[in-house]
Amino acid sequence: MIEPEDDKTARAERFPKQFGEFVLENAIWRGAHSTVYRARDIRDSALVALKVFYAGPDSPLYAQCSAAEFEARRLRELSHPNIVGLREHGAVDEVPFLSFTFIHGCSVEVALKPGEVETRVVLEVVSAIARALHYAHSIGIIHRDLKPRNILVDDTRTPHVLDWGLSWKQEEKTESPIQSIVGTPAYMSPEQARGEEAKLTPATDVYSLGAILYHLLTGRPPFEAGTSWKTLQMAMSMPPEAPSRIVPSIDAGIDRLILTCLEKDPNGRYASAQALDEDLQRVLNNQPPRGRPSFLGRLFG
Repeated sequence: MIEPEDDKTARAERFPKQFGEFVLENAIWRGAHSTVYRARDIRDSALVALKVFYAGPDSPLYAQCSAAEFEARRLRELSHPNIVGLREHGAVDEVPFLSFTFIHGCSVEVALKPGEVETRVVLEVVSAIARALHYAHSIGIIHRDLKPRNILVDDTRTPHVLDWGLSWKQEEKTESPIQSIVGTPAYMSPEQARGEEAKLTPATDVYSLGAILYHLLTGRPPFEAGTSWKTLQMAMSMPPEAPSRIVPSIDAGIDRLILTCLEKDPNGRYASAQALDEDLQRVLNNQPPRGRPSFLGRLFG
């Protein structure tokens, strides 16, 4: 599903071992509340990505069961070629799990390293992600935790958006039972950083996708500091540096597109992920984008 992690504990584990109807081959990602394994489903020999939730001092078993059910419910609502597919939701000895279609590939920042891939390829991949987001938004679901590690790119350079466990459904205003950190500071919109949940709209994901595009083209996110809090403060108060100031080969049209995504005011961003995709297509067709940076973006960029 993603490139193997380099955690020493994971390397020390002995594989294969069995978890219910699955044979675990290796750990490929570890989070605060779960581990994802490359595994084989004994019943049909299918290769899967198996997300196993576990309890801890800050995340009791009941919360993990609720979180697994929440993410499974979200994924059952989503069916799109650029969104990772859920195979099964269940539990083994009361330990909840989700199994997913295994994707042969790696995270987007590894697949599209700055300077190693043509800008056109990066824009095409981001365009496909925007279409997947527009589909999710059309049924009221906002991802809320878009970041490079949550987007996998397969061997054909097709992106797949995963990890919908922190998503928000507008009409229900329901969210994950696990709420220690909602989002990732370097890619989090200002309104999300301020905890203004009433202001969460598709523009929240548009901001995050703009921050990911910024990272893919420049090698770093638009804001980063020594601590998460300082990064959030920068995102809330400082204008981003224009991407072309970091990589001079980036043209003015791409600058405008990215800075529009990164507007502090959600109303100044693209009205939808579809509108962002339309401007991406304009740039790919050598036409100027319609998006415009704010006064501060133009002044300080």
